[in-house]
Amino acid sequence: MARMLTAVRAPAPVSTADSMIWLFQSLPLVFCLGPGNTVSQTSSSPLIVNRALGESVTFPLNFSAKENVTSITWLHNGMSITFIQLNEEQSPLKYVTDPQRKNRLSVTDSHSLQLSNLTMADAGSYKAQITTVTSSVLSTYDLRIFRRLRNLQVVTHIERPSNVTCEIHLTCSVENPNDVIFRWQISGKTLLREANLTVSWDPKNGSEETYTCIAENPVSSSSFSVPLQSLCKDVINEESEHMDIRWIIIVLSLICIVVIVIFVWLLVRKGRLTGFFHLSTRQTQSPGNTVYAQVTPANRGTEIRTPLKNSDSPTIYSKVHQHKEEAHLLHVNHPSPCHKSC
Repeated sequence: MARMLTAVRAPAPVSTADSMIWLFQSLPLVFCLGPGNTVSQTSSSPLIVNRALGESVTFPLNFSAKENVTSITWLHNGMSITFIQLNEEQSPLKYVTDPQRKNRLSVTDSHSLQLSNLTMADAGSYKAQITTVTSSVLSTYDLRIFRRLRNLQVVTHIERPSNVTCEIHLTCSVENPNDVIFRWQISGKTLLREANLTVSWDPKNGSEETYTCIAENPVSSSSFSVPLQSLCKDVINEESEHMDIRWIIIVLSLICIVVIVIFVWLLVRKGRLTGFFHLSTRQTQSPGNTVYAQVTPANRGTEIRTPLKNSDSPTIYSKVHQHKEEAHLLHVNHPSPCHKSC
C-alpha cells in the first residue's frame, strides 16, 4: 500500500521569557472579566470572511464611544492573540499575546484586527471580546482561506459514431481542485454544473457554437472557451486527407494496370510477341539437331601422292541449323585428293 508523507513545519519554540511576558499581559484580561460581568454576542451567526492564501484580512470592529469600553481582546479558536487596554486619559495600550504572529498581526486605530501573509493555519474562528464596566460583548468571525485558481485546462476527446454527427467529450480541470465549482455555459446560459460535458454536433450545421468552462471558488474564478466547429472541422479534414490518399493510391494502381494491359495488347497485335516466343522456342531446340556425315572420296585416275591407310578414310563433320537451312563446314580431318587436284 502506497503512503504519502507530508512534511509539516513544526511551530517555532516559545522561550520562557516570551511565556512570562504573555502571562503578565494577560492578567488585565483576567481582572476585567470578573464574575459580575455578563457576556453577550452581537449576532447569532458569525460573519463569514473569505480570503486568498498569502493575502491579508481585516476584521472590522464597531462600537460606540459612549459604551465606556475598558478593554478589547481578540481570540483565535478560543486563544488570545492580542489585548487592548483603553484609558480615557492616555493612548490605548496594545499587547500581542501570540508571539508566533507578532510580525503579521496589527491593530488599527478603530481597534480592528489586521492579519497579513495568511497561511492555512490562520483559518478558523475569530472573536472580539469588548469589555465595559458592566458587561462584555462578543463579535464573531469565521475566516476561510482558499488558494487562487490556476492553470485551467479543457481536455477534448472527439468521436465520429456516424458520418453525420461529431461527438465531443469535454473535461475541465484546474491545478487546485479543492472547493471548486465547475459549470459550462453557452451564449451566457448555464448548461451543466459539472466538470464533464458531452456534446453532439452536426457538421452540416453552419452555426458556430462556443462552450465555456467556468471554474470558481470563493476567492477567484477562471474560464476557458472551446469552439466546437473548429474541433470537428479538424477531425473531418484529417479524415478527408486519409480518404484522398487512399483514392490516389487506388487510381494510380488502376492506371498502371491499364498501361500494362494496353502495352501487351499492342505487342500481340503487331506479332512481335508471337515471334519472340517462337524464336525462343527454336533457339532452345537447335543445339540438339547437329548432323554428322561421313564422306568417302570417289576413285579417280589422279595420282595420289600420299598413300592412305584403310583406316584413315577422310571424315567431314557438318553442323546443320534447321532454322537457317544452311550447312557450315566445321572440321576436316584429312583433305581429299580430289580437293587438291581441283
